Amino acid sequence: MAALQLAELQVSGDLAGLLRDFMRSEGDIHCELYAQLQSFSPSSRISFGQWWALLDRLQQRFPRRHIGLDLGQRVQPAHLGMLGYLTLASDTVAEALLEFQRYQGLLHDGDKASIELQGERMILSWSANYGPSTRLSDEVLVGGLLRFLRLMTGRPDLRPLAVNFTFAQPDDCQAYIDVFGAPVGFGQSCTALEFPTAYLDLPVSNSDPGLKLLLERQAQAALAVLPDSEGFIQGLRKALLRAMQSGRANSAQVAATLNMSERTLFRRLSEQGLSFKVILAQTRTQLAQEYLRDKRLTLSEIALLLGYSEQSAFNRAFKRETGLSPRRYQQQTAP
Repeated sequence: MAALQLAELQVSGDLAGLLRDFMRSEGDIHCELYAQLQSFSPSSRISFGQWWALLDRLQQRFPRRHIGLDLGQRVQPAHLGMLGYLTLASDTVAEALLEFQRYQGLLHDGDKASIELQGERMILSWSANYGPSTRLSDEVLVGGLLRFLRLMTGRPDLRPLAVNFTFAQPDDCQAYIDVFGAPVGFGQSCTALEFPTAYLDLPVSNSDPGLKLLLERQAQAALAVLPDSEGFIQGLRKALLRAMQSGRANSAQVAATLNMSERTLFRRLSEQGLSFKVILAQTRTQLAQEYLRDKRLTLSEIALLLGYSEQSAFNRAFKRETGLSPRRYQQQTAP
C-alpha cells in the first residue's frame, strides 16, 4: 500500500495569519488571496497541499521577493498559536526545544523534529517519511525557527553552524547566507539546523514557570482533541485498495467500508481540504508506479488491479497524472 503523503496531512490555521500579516504590511489586501486568508481561523486546520498552494500564490504576487525567507523572518508567537507562547514561557533554549518537539503536532502533522547531540553540535532535523515538502514551506519552517530562537533569547545575532535543505540548489544562494549567516547545503537527505550545544543553556528572556505550567495543560488537552487526520487517511486508503480490488472504486463503496455515509465521507475530506477524486487518483497513480516497476505484471493486469474497466482508461488516467504513458514510465524506470 502506498505511503501516506504529506500533502494530505494538516497544518494549523494560525500559519495563515503569517501570510495575512505579510500582505497587510505590503498594502496588498484588495485581492482574492487576502480574502481567502481572512477566512481561516486560528482554530482551523488546513492541508499541507492548501498551505503550499497559498505560498505559491503569494510568491506569484511578489515574484522578485524570496517569499519563504521573508516570511520566516516575520514569524511571531501568534503565528505558532499555543506552541509559540509555550516555548517562550520556558526557562532555557533546551527546555523550549523539548516543548517544541513534544507539542509540534499542534502546528502540523507528519514528521516531527528530532534533536541529536554530536559532540559540541546540536542537530535539529526533520525526516521526509511522508514525502518531500516544498521549497517555500521549508524556508518558512527553518527560517521561522531561527527567528523564534532569536526572539526567545533576545539574541538577534544568534547564528546556526549550518543549515541543510532537501530541495535543489537555487540560482541565488547568497539570499540564504544573508538570512542564516552560516553555510547552507542543498539537496541534502533531510532538513536540518545545526547549533553549538552551548546555545541549549541560553536563558529564555520571557520565562514564566507559572504560565508554562498552564500552557502545558492546555497544549495536552488541545493535542488530545486534534482530528486524527493521519489515521483517517490511512483508513481511507485501505478502503480504497479493497474497493479497487473488488472493481468498485467509488465513493459509495468506500464509505460503506468505512461504516459511514457518503455525505460524512465527503465532509471529513472537505475538513482537510481534500476530495475523494484527488485521493483516488493519487492512490491509483502511486500503486501503478509500484506495479509498473515490478515488470511481472502486464498493463491489462495492472488496470484490473487498480479497478479500471479497460486498459485504455488506465492509460489515459496515468498519463494525465504523470505526463507519461504506462509503457514509457516502465522504459524510464528500467534498471
